[in-house]
Amino acid sequence: MYQQPLKSIALLIFSISFSMHCCATDLLQIFAEAQKEDSQLQAAYAKLQADLEAIPQSRALLLPDLTVSANTATVDREFSGGGNKTEERFNSNGYSARLTQPLFRADRWYQLLSAKEGGKQALAEYSNAEQDLIIRVAEAYFNILRAEDNLSSAVAAETAFRRQLEQTQERFDVGLIAVTDVHEAQAIYDLSRVTRITQEEERDNSFTALETLTNSRYDSINRLDKSMPVAGPNPAALQDWIRLALENNISLSASQHQVAAAKHEVSRQKSGHLPTLDAVASYAHSEDGGISFLGNESDIENYALELSIPLFKGGGTQSKVREAHHRLNQAKENYETQYRTIKQDIQRQHRTVNSDALRVTARQLALKSSQSALEATEGGYEVGTRNIVDVLQARNTLFEAQRNYYNAIYDYILDSLKLKRIAGTLSINDLESFNQWLTLSKNTNPSKP
Repeated sequence: MYQQPLKSIALLIFSISFSMHCCATDLLQIFAEAQKEDSQLQAAYAKLQADLEAIPQSRALLLPDLTVSANTATVDREFSGGGNKTEERFNSNGYSARLTQPLFRADRWYQLLSAKEGGKQALAEYSNAEQDLIIRVAEAYFNILRAEDNLSSAVAAETAFRRQLEQTQERFDVGLIAVTDVHEAQAIYDLSRVTRITQEEERDNSFTALETLTNSRYDSINRLDKSMPVAGPNPAALQDWIRLALENNISLSASQHQVAAAKHEVSRQKSGHLPTLDAVASYAHSEDGGISFLGNESDIENYALELSIPLFKGGGTQSKVREAHHRLNQAKENYETQYRTIKQDIQRQHRTVNSDALRVTARQLALKSSQSALEATEGGYEVGTRNIVDVLQARNTLFEAQRNYYNAIYDYILDSLKLKRIAGTLSINDLESFNQWLTLSKNTNPSKP
């Protein structure tokens, strides 16, 4: 009798959950969802936790080591002598404890220092994964908006060219134009239908990419207000960005910690030539039975200093030292490569953002010019000074200018975020600055006209 209420509750929960994913969502909401659900970030976090365990593991080698053991055995013994044979069975048992405190273990100390640098490198690599998530979320989000704008433009173009075809057909029917004009209009209309179908596929695929990040489905997201201000990088000077990148780039920082860890590893391997000193305390208790010993019980306490001096290990220690030096040189060269790459990338990305800002302004002007050109061409067509091909080309140029303008805006947004990532300053605040220009739009999912 409880099945129906339970079913109703389940449907209610499902409807609430479904509505949360169906309604339009902004950039910050999706980023928060991706932080919880993105498998790449979760894998990076698991790797971070695993890498950090090297520190307590290395520290443990410098701390006391206490071992307790016990044994028990049943002994069968047989004696023969004087024509007599004696057999006996008895129990022998004991237990012991050994406490070892390293006093001088240079190799283990350098291993701890190397592990700490490795932990810093792991933290840097995880921070890099967090910034990578910001970029991936932004790309997925704005690529959806890009696809939707392209689809809206394709739908508008198909609608306009269909009307143009209808008008051309009407003019042909009354003998005002030749049949070639109808064929021209038909051809560009057919092409516009193909473009619209392609853009629908692109739009659907872009939502799938977002689903991969958040493990949730979305039918719509908030749209971008195209009046958003567009400006060059701040600060404007390239040298300021180069300085920021060389000081804050996360990948470069990880490489620095890798070099430091490699230096400690060289010292650790060199320590293989040094003596080791341990303080040892042990206690052992044993009990033996049997008539031959009339029973035996003993307690032994031992306190000692154990000194070990390595003299020769077949050349293995020298080989490990050489290997560590080669690993250090490799880490240094990797750092140098990273340094040069970051310096090159920040210069290229700085130029790209500056060009993006100029392109947005130029594309906006081109859009206005294309609109004016279409109106002039349509006017000329009405009075007979322009033909249908001119009109179709002008209209097609307008829609292309519209798509180029929208794409320039999205390129500017994504390139601005990538610039800050290279500089190592990217944070959720940068998403917030763009999120304030996202507004709810009813027409977020254009469809076939």
